[in-house]
Amino acid sequence: MSSNAYSASPAALIAGTRQIEQISRLANEMISEFITDVSSTSGWPGDDDSYAKQMLPQEKEQREGSVKTGSSLSEAIVSIGDGTLTNLKSVLGTQNNVLGAIHDSDINTGDTDGGSHGGKH
Repeated sequence: MSSNAYSASPAALIAGTRQIEQISRLANEMISEFITDVSSTSGWPGDDDSYAKQMLPQEKEQREGSVKTGSSLSEAIVSIGDGTLTNLKSVLGTQNNVLGAIHDSDINTGDTDGGSHGGKH
């Protein structure tokens, strides 16, 4: 399979970007729900007995670590989406600039037959 490394399909990038935006939105919703659920487990019966006092620091550390890991994962997913959007804007801008330059070149050279030089060199 041969492909041109200098080509891009804006339609495919736009479709992919929409999917990534949906994934980013879902990731944010999931981490918000996860944080809410984890926070609701911070208090438990018997939290003032000797065993609980021994375990509370470890439980708190694990809970905070889980929230931090989940948040980092969500941020990474959102960043991928943002990077893809930036890439799409760059691709579209480059394509538009190239097409504009070709159009300007046709106007400046008097080439009115769409780039076909008709044998002129």
